[in-house]
This record gives sequence, C-alpha cells and structure tokens, in this order.
Amino acid sequence: MTKQRLEVLSFLANADQPKSAKEIAKILSKKGVDQATVYRILARFKEGCIINQIDFQEDQSYFELKDRGDHHHIICQECKKVEDFKGCNYDNLVNSISKNKTGFAKITGHSFELFGICKSCLK
Repeated sequence: MTKQRLEVLSFLANADQPKSAKEIAKILSKKGVDQATVYRILARFKEGCIINQIDFQEDQSYFELKDRGDHHHIICQECKKVEDFKGCNYDNLVNSISKNKTGFAKITGHSFELFGICKSCLK
C-alpha cells in the first residue's frame, strides 16, 4: 500500500457522499497526488472490489468505499445533492426476474439510483 493509495483510501473513508475522480484529484493534489495517479488508484481499487463506481447520469463517474453497506442514492437534478437510502428489495426483485424467462443464467450485482428535486431546490 503506497502513500498515494492510503491518501485516496482515507479521502473516500471520510467522504460524506460519492466523489468524482476530478474532485478527489483536486483535493489530493495539495498532498502531492497527481490526477493520473488518482485515476490509476481508483481503477485498481475498483478491480480489487474496494470501491463502488456509481453513475449519476453525468459525464463522469463517482466513487465510494464498499464498506458503507448495501445502500443506494437519491440525486437532486438541480443542485446535485446526494442522499443515501437503504432497501431496494433486491432478493425479491432477483427472484421475480429469475422466474421470468430471461437470457441470463445468474444475476451478480446491481446498481440503483433515483433522481428528483430536493426540497431546497423545489422552493
């Protein structure tokens, strides 16, 4: 574990919501970690199942540690505020899909994000 990897890991452990690679690189540049290194570390962490990569329907991905438990996100389409929520009835959904005749033999994971307008932006 290199110093740069520890910096990225520490940053993600203390993040209150998923962060983009650009956000991570901007903050960690002050600690001597360049942008290319951040991207390489994130790729390694994803391969090693240390982080989740999340798609918020933007031109960039967001990342968070996997140890935050099974949860999902609600994203404000106006201000980009992110809130976590638990409970997507994953087991029931997989059982229902498995009963249907699909072209898949096994479901190995899932991603579930909701989009809307937060209370602050609605005012």
